[in-house]
Amino acid sequence: MNKFFSTVFTVALLCLALVGCSSTNKAYYDTIKLALASEKPLSLPIEKVLASRADLLKVRHGERNTAVMALAYIENGQNKWVSADSAQLHMHNGVIVRTHGLNQDMLYTSNLDKNPLSDPLPLSFDWTREVDIKGMGYGLTVTSQWKAVAEEELTEFSASFPVQRIEETVSFPKTTPYIETGLTWTNTYWVSQENGELLKASVKITPQSDRFEMTYLSRAARLLNERK
Repeated sequence: MNKFFSTVFTVALLCLALVGCSSTNKAYYDTIKLALASEKPLSLPIEKVLASRADLLKVRHGERNTAVMALAYIENGQNKWVSADSAQLHMHNGVIVRTHGLNQDMLYTSNLDKNPLSDPLPLSFDWTREVDIKGMGYGLTVTSQWKAVAEEELTEFSASFPVQRIEETVSFPKTTPYIETGLTWTNTYWVSQENGELLKASVKITPQSDRFEMTYLSRAARLLNERK
């Protein structure tokens, strides 16, 4: 499909979807359209991020160019982020629990009320959930162990943010009768020590998937603006 018409079609669908949402969600449309219309990574100074009517998320997925995703809406405790190529990340308190537009989409995640990042301080030590992965299997039991590792400094907008680094060691089940490697890996989350919000994450959702490097631009911008 022609890229122009594909983008217009996507924006139209989003606009129709937002019509049935709250007035607050409708206000996100302009920023979502801006993100969808850009085929190159956006250069976003802090002033532009603060002026955005939707929260913005900087994402690098594998070897792809860094992109900006816009928060489309919040529903049932999940944040839905959309990108210029119509990819979607649905997150529950910072954990990716559903995706759309990837090679192997995550279709479902259970037991969200036990998500340790729902209340990171103090941190729960383990989490077991079932996930459905397109092309891999359904009802796959994933277990993970969590620990607060160290206090660090995160840099964004040429400013420093004190954060708590949290590591999640993920164990993924075998999905084939053959030898599988890489079924255990580490996801990392950086939580602000100033307000407890998640500011950055580095995660994989399956053994074969590319890693997502994500920075919450709007959260960092607001936090920096509050220091003035």
